Formats: sequence, C-alpha cells, structure tokens
Amino acid sequence: MLRYTPPPGWPPVSPESLTFTREDETKSVTLSLAPPATDSLKPGAYEARANVVGSDGRRRDGGLEIIDYPHIRPRAVARASVAQIRAARLALPALSRVGYVRGAADRVPEALLAVGVPLALLDADSLAHGDLSRYDAIVIGSRAYETEPALAANNSRLLEYARNGGLLIVQYQQYPFVDGGYAPYPLHIARPHDRVTDENAPVTELDPAHPVFHYPNEITPGDWRGWVQERGLYFAHDWDSTYVPLLETHDPGPPNPSPELRGGLLLAPLGRGTYVYTGLSFFRQLPVGVPGAYRLFVNLLGLKRTNVP
Repeated sequence: MLRYTPPPGWPPVSPESLTFTREDETKSVTLSLAPPATDSLKPGAYEARANVVGSDGRRRDGGLEIIDYPHIRPRAVARASVAQIRAARLALPALSRVGYVRGAADRVPEALLAVGVPLALLDADSLAHGDLSRYDAIVIGSRAYETEPALAANNSRLLEYARNGGLLIVQYQQYPFVDGGYAPYPLHIARPHDRVTDENAPVTELDPAHPVFHYPNEITPGDWRGWVQERGLYFAHDWDSTYVPLLETHDPGPPNPSPELRGGLLLAPLGRGTYVYTGLSFFRQLPVGVPGAYRLFVNLLGLKRTNVP
C-alpha cells in the first residue's frame, strides 16, 4: 500500500494499492495534491512525503539510489521519499506570447510554463523564417549561442526584432558569444570570467527606482534569499556606455572579498526596443523553485509594459 502525507493543513490524499509480480519490476504513480484555499496558504516551503507499507506490515519511507561510476565502487545511498513544494506570491505581466531559444541542459522553459508564462520554443525554422514580431519578448537560454547554430546564423533577425520594438533577453553566454560579436553593442567577459559563487552574497540595486524592481512584483531583500549554488556567472566585465548596469554583487569572503561586480544585469535601448544581458543564474534558480528568481525574471519579461527603452 502506497500512503501519502501531505503538508500540515493540506487536504488528505487517499492511499493506493501497489503490487509487483517481479523483483525487477518498476511502476510509476501520478499523484494529484491540492493546496488549501489560497487565502490560507502562506508563502514558504512545504514537504509532501510518501511511504510504502508492505505485505509484512513494515513501513518503508524511502528508496535506494545506486551511485556507480568507473572510478569508484558502486554505493547505495538511501533517500527519503520527500517532495518539496514552494508557495510564493507571483504576479505575471500581461503577456500574449513569449519566444524561447533553449540553451544547454536548459529547464527554464518548463519552469516558466509551470507558472503560466505563455511560452513557445523557437526552432531553427522559426529563427530563420518566422514572424518574430508576434512575441512580447524573446528569451535566449544559457549558452544557446554555442548549442543552437540557427541562433548564431540568425542573430541579426533577433536584433532587428528588438530594434522594431521587441524585448530580447539573453541569459549567460560564454566566450563564443563575445568573440562572435552577437551583442548589439560591445561587451566583454573576463578570462577567467567574473562569477559570484556565494549564493547568499549581498546584492545592491544600483537604480532602486527602475521598473524592473517594481513591476509587476516588488523586489525586496527577501527575494535574494534562498538562492542555490551561486548568484551568477559569466558576468560582463566591461561594456559600452549604452548599457545600464542595474545590480552590484560580489563574494564577501573571507579571506578576501571579490571586487564589486556590476555586469550581472545590463539593459540597453536598441532602436524602439530593449536588449538585456544577464549572468544571474536563472537556469539554476527557476527549476528548483526559488521565488525571488521567478519574481525578478517575470519582471524582466514585463519591461515592455513599463515603457523602458
């Protein structure tokens, strides 16, 4: 028997029968878990658990994961059957359609779809021949200029889309992006690249009045808590004066703090539109459900609604 334990205060979930006829048999079970009424659901992290009660009456709360690589002996690691659920208040800007070019090992599209962003993946044919003007924003995934040849080949079409009033958001890229001159104005990435490895590093808004910090979500100090692994990587190191830096962050140390880094979020007017380069590690934060990262990212998607050039 498969039993579920929802978070406290959530509606109960009925147990399910589960039987196996072979030792090597596997089965998948889909669970529908409903939260409590919206007005009583507080922002925060919740846990849902599952356990199995066997025919012998013993309860098993997890499973074994086998770690097996050529350079080590196989090892079984016990993992609890726990799913973490995050609840957060998130306002979406008025969006009809967002285009997305998937990057390397990129799960951001699925994360955005899960919260209601009307997103469509752009394939090679769309990049080469599609009507880009139909998109409220176009987002380029991390390292996509390396992994999607059609993106590099049709970069001029994307820049023209922005010049005609579009919003083009480019997530972190590596040196081929700079070497290829794909940005509309010069920017450079240091070697080794500027990176903030402390996920709790302080973040300063360089222009607190900028709409990106206010529409449609008010960005507060709490939105920088709970990030995972890092703040960002492949920040721009120097850039044309057309770009406007909006954030400063740095590894605080000890033993030695890193220099102040302002190249993690750059905005630039481009014709009648807007160009964004960001080294913030949204590709890590969104798939694991970091609320502040979601709130800031959808604010970027809403820049067109704030009349930011």
